[in-house]
Amino acid sequence: MNKVVRILITTYLLLIVGVVGAQDKKTVDSLQKLVAKKETPVLKAGGLLGFVDYYFERDKDSASYYLEEAIQYTKENQLEKKLSLALLKKAQLFIVKGKYDSSEFYYNRVWDQLETTYDYDLYTKYYGDYGVLHFYKGDFKGALTNFEKATDLAEKEKNEVDQLRFLNNKALAMSYLGEAEASILVHERAIKLAEKLQDSAALGKSFNNLGLIYEDMKEYEKALEYYQNALIIKENVSSNVDIINSLYNVSSMYKEIGEKNNDTLLYAKAEKGYYDVLKLSEEANYGKVKLFANTGLAQLATVRGKYQKAIDIYEEVIALAEKDNDQQTLRVNYLNVGVNYLLLNNLAKAETYLLKAKPLIEEAENPSDQAKLYKNLASLYTDKGEFKVANQYLLQQFELEKSMSSDALQDKISDFEVKYETEKKEAALATTRANLAERELEVRQKNMLIFGALGLALILGLLGYLFYNQQKLKNRQLIKEGELKTALAKIETQNRLQEQRLRISRDLHDNIGAQLTFIISSLDNLKFGFTDMSTKLSEKLTGISEFTNQTIYELRDTIWAMNKENITLEDLQIRISNFIEKAKIASDKTHFNFKIAEGVNTHKVLTSVEGMNVYRIIQEAVNNALKYSEATKITVFIAEENGVLTIKITDNGKGFDHATVEKGNGFNTIQKRAKDLKGKASILSTPGEGTVVSLSI
Repeated sequence: MNKVVRILITTYLLLIVGVVGAQDKKTVDSLQKLVAKKETPVLKAGGLLGFVDYYFERDKDSASYYLEEAIQYTKENQLEKKLSLALLKKAQLFIVKGKYDSSEFYYNRVWDQLETTYDYDLYTKYYGDYGVLHFYKGDFKGALTNFEKATDLAEKEKNEVDQLRFLNNKALAMSYLGEAEASILVHERAIKLAEKLQDSAALGKSFNNLGLIYEDMKEYEKALEYYQNALIIKENVSSNVDIINSLYNVSSMYKEIGEKNNDTLLYAKAEKGYYDVLKLSEEANYGKVKLFANTGLAQLATVRGKYQKAIDIYEEVIALAEKDNDQQTLRVNYLNVGVNYLLLNNLAKAETYLLKAKPLIEEAENPSDQAKLYKNLASLYTDKGEFKVANQYLLQQFELEKSMSSDALQDKISDFEVKYETEKKEAALATTRANLAERELEVRQKNMLIFGALGLALILGLLGYLFYNQQKLKNRQLIKEGELKTALAKIETQNRLQEQRLRISRDLHDNIGAQLTFIISSLDNLKFGFTDMSTKLSEKLTGISEFTNQTIYELRDTIWAMNKENITLEDLQIRISNFIEKAKIASDKTHFNFKIAEGVNTHKVLTSVEGMNVYRIIQEAVNNALKYSEATKITVFIAEENGVLTIKITDNGKGFDHATVEKGNGFNTIQKRAKDLKGKASILSTPGEGTVVSLSI
């Protein structure tokens, strides 16, 4: 659901074109003057249509009023071009209101008028907006066809502003149809064109759409990074509607990452974001996104285990979608309701909704949604004992997921990012060198003027002075060139290091992670297939499965650290909270408490290695307390004073005597990691009074 929603939201941004930018009284006054020009019908019609654009986002009722006025006036005065434009705007307004059949009717009506006479402005508006209608109806092939026609016309007329708009739409359609590699190439063209035209809004849309591609590959952290960049740009240059859309994207990524890591703090961030979206959508009268935000809240209820609550929210959304015949919203919500009924073990209702979703999802041809559908159908028919049918759906799921996991696509994205960043840096370096050369020329010219003014008597002194200045300039130039070379080398090194980190983490995730997951799946299949196995063998298999699960968690921690160049205390707080939540599950008799003192700068930055060392020390100390101390309370406390960060892990367990207890590998590991952090670690323990592990950085 999430990807479909975000695509349609982005599409809405691309739909609103030609809106009057000025918002002051001067704009309204100028439009009123045009409307008053009864002796010039073309100008008056233009004024009425200008009011439609002006009120399109501000007040849709006013926009509708002026639109009807414009249609009536252009008919009476036989202004065919203005009438066609007014009808196109009416079809556009129906899209925003969610009345797709009415919109389709007016687009067909306008095309009957346009087909015989070519007009660039009307043709590009028709193809561009008609493509958006196909998007909202879930016909992404039809959307791509119309966007390509609009792009071809803009390129033929050499209209770069329109090219940029339609390239973004075209790339968006390609990414949703699974043509991600081709989509990246189109995004590359769009980004270059946006920079050339200094169009920040279009650049924000490209960042948003690249986030969609990463999301499709389930690289949610990278998708979040692009969505956040897009939100920053839109907050500075875009309308409230644009900001609402990007805020929804960011909130949904918090939900996805929270679900992947079982992170309750990210769930809370996502929930707050969805409620902010609902509030802003109400203020902006943006009805479509309210459905999306409610769907996000339903998904949060599912991952929190509140399946009936999720179903209740989904059914409200479905009722509205069925009323508007919104096929896109229906297909994903049918699927989600079926999944929740499956989780409640209500197989009859689960089958009803999954089979409702099946023809709609297969018609849309989105691989990600199809894979999810087949996975849940396989699970449903396994529970029903229809193993042959379940196996067929499993094979279909496998083929789809295999087609979606493309190493070539990931390499393409990485190459595109590196190329884009390198081109920017090389351009900046070339500009700096040009400025240095220009300044050197200016200095030489000034020196020549001074030499001519002073005369022959000062020739020797001036020659010495000029020689000194030239040497000084050369030295400065050499120093600056050295600094530039050093900076360039540093940038290149950082790029190579980051590329290596990404490749290694990707290999860990795709190879080792996949193999470990395969082991767990194989063990579960063994247990399922051999019902008469001995208790001892079953316990062995369970132990191996749990060990492999723990290995996967530690592998995710390593990948998390490798993917970050820097780690803040806020990142650590989230990670440690997540670890403590899992520890609570492992030991229900132990109460955990995690505190950060007031005044601690949670934005304090550590390197990825430093952050991982701190996390591992805390993890080791908590694990030791769980294993040996028999504690009923464990507290992790972080404080900062005079630039020194102090972390204490305290338990109220049985403690030990330093003189009689031999220090094991755990203590040596803590000491070694503290040394790597250039800090100090200590363990204080008294028999019967507990243990305190302290780390100072």
